[in-house]
Amino acid sequence: MALICIKRASELEGIVVLAPERYDPRRESLKREGKHVDATAIGGIAQIIRHSINPGAKAVGERRCLVLDTSDVREGIIIGRKKPIRVADLGSQKKGFNCGDVIISRLRPYLRQVAFVDVAFATASPGVELACSTEFFVLRSIDQEPIAFLVPYLLSNPVQRVLAASQEGGHHPRFDERALLSIPIPAGLLAKRAAISDSVAHGATCYRQAEEIMLRLVSDAEGVMTQELA
Repeated sequence: MALICIKRASELEGIVVLAPERYDPRRESLKREGKHVDATAIGGIAQIIRHSINPGAKAVGERRCLVLDTSDVREGIIIGRKKPIRVADLGSQKKGFNCGDVIISRLRPYLRQVAFVDVAFATASPGVELACSTEFFVLRSIDQEPIAFLVPYLLSNPVQRVLAASQEGGHHPRFDERALLSIPIPAGLLAKRAAISDSVAHGATCYRQAEEIMLRLVSDAEGVMTQELA
C-alpha cells in the first residue's frame, strides 16, 4: 500500500530537506501510540560515542585493536573470534567502544546487527583496544546504569519497523542517529532495565561458553586426526 504524506514548505527540515524518507509517517509510529507519548527516549538514557581510532594518528606505536565488521554482529551477540591487529595496519578510521556498550549498525537494519558488548568478549584480549566499523552507532549509558536491555527492544518488530522506515539514501540506505535516539522506551520496559540487562548479559555468557566448548571439540578432533595420520 502506497503512503502519501503532505508537508508545507515551513515543515521541511534543515535547509529544506527533500528526501521523502525523512517524512515517512511510520517513523513516528511508536510516538503516536498513547502508551508511549510520555515515554523516555533512548537519548534520555544513552549517548552516542564518537571516539575514533585512526591509523594515521600520531604516536600509534604498537597499539593493537580488535576490529568488528558489521558481519561480526547478529541478533544481539558479537559472533566470531577475531584476532587483534596493529592500529597502524588499519585500512581506515574505526570507532572505539567499551564493555557494557550497545552497538547497532545503521546500514540495512533488517540484518539485525545489534549487540551488547559483554565482559567475556571485552576482556578476551587484555591490553587491546576495541574498535568497530564506522557503520555502527555506539550507545553508552549516560549514568552508569545498564543499557543491555535495549538490545531485545531494538530487535523487536515494532522498533525494527521504525528503523526500516527511517532509512535514507538509495544506494546504501541508512538511518541517522536522531532516528535512533528519539525512539521511545515504554515505561514498563524501563522499569525492568536491570533485570533484563542481567538476562542479556547472561545470554552472552552462555554463548561464549558454547563457543569455547565447540572450539575444544574442534581441537580434539584435530588431535585425533593428527594421531591417526602419524
